Amino acid sequence: MTVIEAVREALRQEMERDERVVILGEDIGPLGGVFRATDGLLAQFGADRVIDTPMMELGIAGLAVGMAMRGLRPVAEIQFADFMHAAADHVISDAARIRFRTNGDAECPLVIRTAYGGGLRGGPYHSQSIEAYYSHVPGLRVVAASFPADAKGLLTSAIRHPDPVLFLEHKRTYRAIRGEVPEGEYLVPLERAHIVRPGQHATVVAWGWVLHEALAAAEQLEAEGLEVEVIDPRSLNPLDAETLVESVRRTGRLGVVHEDTRTMGLGAEIAAVVAERAFADLRAPIERIAMADVAGIPASGPMEDFLIPDRGRIAAALRALARIDRGQRAVLSVNGRDTAVGSATSWSNLVTSAARDIPQAASVVEVDLSHAARRLEADREAWLRRGVQPSFTAIFAEALVAALREVPQANAAFDAEAHGIRRYSAVHLALSVAGSEAGARHGVVRDADTRNVLGLAMEIEAIRSGGGSDPGQLAEGTVSLADYGPGSALFGVPLVLPGHVAAVRVGAVEERVLVREHGFGLAPTAYLCASIDHRALDGVDAGALLGAMKRYLERE
Repeated sequence: MTVIEAVREALRQEMERDERVVILGEDIGPLGGVFRATDGLLAQFGADRVIDTPMMELGIAGLAVGMAMRGLRPVAEIQFADFMHAAADHVISDAARIRFRTNGDAECPLVIRTAYGGGLRGGPYHSQSIEAYYSHVPGLRVVAASFPADAKGLLTSAIRHPDPVLFLEHKRTYRAIRGEVPEGEYLVPLERAHIVRPGQHATVVAWGWVLHEALAAAEQLEAEGLEVEVIDPRSLNPLDAETLVESVRRTGRLGVVHEDTRTMGLGAEIAAVVAERAFADLRAPIERIAMADVAGIPASGPMEDFLIPDRGRIAAALRALARIDRGQRAVLSVNGRDTAVGSATSWSNLVTSAARDIPQAASVVEVDLSHAARRLEADREAWLRRGVQPSFTAIFAEALVAALREVPQANAAFDAEAHGIRRYSAVHLALSVAGSEAGARHGVVRDADTRNVLGLAMEIEAIRSGGGSDPGQLAEGTVSLADYGPGSALFGVPLVLPGHVAAVRVGAVEERVLVREHGFGLAPTAYLCASIDHRALDGVDAGALLGAMKRYLERE
């Protein structure tokens, strides 16, 4: 069946099953509706149950509310979603609030069907997407059917539901989308999303026509090795948050596609729900792919096509999204085996993989820390008031983060399977420091590039006093820094871990004789050693990273 045929079958079967079901709207009788959704129903059920109305959307909604409160099951058709706003008072102020206003004593089992969306050259007054307006209304369910089987199953469930339902049908799908539809009675739960296509690299949520464009984009990206999970929410209010959040926790990325304008669109609500419940699982910022904030669909066909997200635009956005990785996942693939970070064997596996699989090279510079020492002394009291013992480590961390802005290719990972480099958009600094008690402590400062030196110092102090003893967690970072402070070796070569392309080791700070502009002088100095993954970086990159750190630390 097509979508429009499935809608018609749901209406017919429910009218046959329940004599309380009546339909009303403009031209739904002899004409069969402007899209022929009600074709043949007048002949079968008569004018008492298939009611042609004048052009009066507010009146249609008001009649339907009254019918529902008197015990009928009305299905009202608003020809185009653009005209829903004329009916908004009865829909929002009456239908959606009846149960609340009467403390549950009254209900309003009403369905309003309407055709929405562009793509058929309807211009600004016959092409609107209205889901964001009405999904904002408590007490009103908003459902969008994008496939024929869902059109039948969701509409059947909506007619039987005790509360008002706004049932959205994208007009472009009416005859363009075909699919198998179960015979006989068929219901689809109103509150459950559908994973249309499983995937592991990104989640995409879409409905209506752009859902089919998203599926086409996912098929295109599959040929490039990118597996996209596509979810049809079906219910826009309430959202099936559990399905959405569970998917994003698996994939780490979310793109929301909708035909409506971007600002205050439903995509913003979906993004907020995921950010609130799965923020720690996101590996990239949430991407909204939507129509620009223009006042309506243009009458110009090329302009309309330019505005509505299509498969090419969706694929490009997802391709860019997949290149962003804000840190390693909790499970790493090491030597072909999945290893949980922080497990008893993870560090040995990581070291083995680093030594066997990563061609490593190292470079060294000596840094004059006179300026850093003066900064540390000037900030001593402020740090102590915050419970932080002054040390050079935070200044070294600050210098590394600053250097990565100049050398962003050092905040990356080498993808052996794709033979390419994946850059990280955020700096998650993996730190190894001397603990407050015997032994080293390890931890990750997430989003280190958003913190000032005191913020870094507080994070480092927390790692020093309460960090983990297992260095396996360092793989959760994007670049690593080791500083074991006074009493440590003057020079050490760090190990680049899987998922990183650079590591920096700081030697112990000691006073040495340095050549000054007009002679010699004593100054606190330290050796900085940078190791690199030679598949991703070369000696020039290592020199650039160390050079940037040196300039930052020695600047006056």
